[in-house]
Amino acid sequence: MAAMARAHDFLTGAEASFNAGALSSCALCCYGAVFWGQIAVLERLGFRQARWSHDGLRNTFALEAVKKRHLFTEDEVKFLREAYQMRNEAHYSDEALSRKRVERLLRHTREFVEKVGMLLGKR
Repeated sequence: MAAMARAHDFLTGAEASFNAGALSSCALCCYGAVFWGQIAVLERLGFRQARWSHDGLRNTFALEAVKKRHLFTEDEVKFLREAYQMRNEAHYSDEALSRKRVERLLRHTREFVEKVGMLLGKR
């Protein structure tokens, strides 16, 4: 599945960025990983779009994967919103992200991508 491969690529980039101390880059890559992970889940559920908006993806994922099918928890959806917020901070703000926040984001991103892989039958 191409979406899952992209999620793994972004996760690899996030880990490399974190290890290099590039925290903004790590946050951007973390969001990329969860963005593509959500797409992988929705594609498995039969939802395919040529392009997803950030809000459209989050809303469809929350409805279909959380509320209707209970594949993910509300806390995981909260994390997805936080990942998007940190992505925006990393991309558009001149304020530095704290190492602690980015480390937490990376940990949750790993957990999310791993869970998606397990749901799809891939690791």
